[in-house]
Amino acid sequence: MIGYDLIKKVAYDIQKNIQMPLYIIDKSGNLIYGDKDFFEKKAGFLRINVEYIDEKEIYEVGEFICYNIFYNDVLFFTVVLEGKDEQSKKVLYLISLMLEQLLHKYDREEFLIEALTCKLSSNLASYYAEKYKINKNVKYTVAIVESNNEIDDAIKIITNIFEKGNLYTVKFDDKRFVAIFSYKGNNSLIELYKTMKDMIEAEGYIKVKIASSSSFVPIEDIHIAYREAETALLIGKKLENEKGIYIYEDYSFAEILWGIDIEKVNNFIKKRNIDFGIFKDEELIQTLNAFFRNSLNLSETARELYIHRNTLVYRLDKIFKMTGLDAKNFDDALLLKTIMVLTKLYDIPR
Repeated sequence: MIGYDLIKKVAYDIQKNIQMPLYIIDKSGNLIYGDKDFFEKKAGFLRINVEYIDEKEIYEVGEFICYNIFYNDVLFFTVVLEGKDEQSKKVLYLISLMLEQLLHKYDREEFLIEALTCKLSSNLASYYAEKYKINKNVKYTVAIVESNNEIDDAIKIITNIFEKGNLYTVKFDDKRFVAIFSYKGNNSLIELYKTMKDMIEAEGYIKVKIASSSSFVPIEDIHIAYREAETALLIGKKLENEKGIYIYEDYSFAEILWGIDIEKVNNFIKKRNIDFGIFKDEELIQTLNAFFRNSLNLSETARELYIHRNTLVYRLDKIFKMTGLDAKNFDDALLLKTIMVLTKLYDIPR
């Protein structure tokens, strides 16, 4: 059971962001939080409150609205707002939901899971971060590590990569864990993940996929980074399953297309007179992806692929014959990219 100090702290933070006066009263009628003048002038209100001791919905007493917070089915305290309009009732309900969460004590892993899945208010996240000595003055990113095998050894392996206090791991199940970390290394994130992946696979004898957020956020907002990593894992596996490392910022375009009604997708594809054999030709797909990465620049693409510029032009002409779309033209290239992504996202037969 938590003490009243945290309740007071959270109530104080809430009061700074709302206009109507907020009060919290314990089951014995003592004022936990609020203006003492109110307590002295409205003592009669506290006695009246006794008749509502079992009430589990918002109720009115004079010019106040109240909501009881229970712990193990016993009244623990009552939240009181001055004001009876519908907006005040909504505010009271949201405040009460937040305070009800305070009655649950989280260990560090439970706290991190709740924070990652956006089930904690920022005030609670801040409190538990402080409780478990997680630095609130730095920003964190999130990586999801997934395997077809058990990942306990993988967790142990990556702890050796980070300095103490810079990494927090959360095991979601036997085959997936989340790494929360701050990073100020000289190498890029992709290089860090390549190192992580190589070490896990070499020392742990298991294959893994790693999906990462692009954002670095305070611990109170870690759910934002976790959502990015989840999106990168979902879309990355559909588009590039064998790649094994997926960074959220690489899938912005695909994320826009994700969630489109499948019937609309099928209708869009049917309107194009396309030889879907192109999607079975790894050389042509590799060529297109390189061409897109290099902003439709022929010379840079040929250099990346280690082929002659004329060979690249020949392949692009072949793509034009199969699709009716000229990849050297921006609008056609955009259509090609869209169709390529849609066919993979929605597993459209090719």
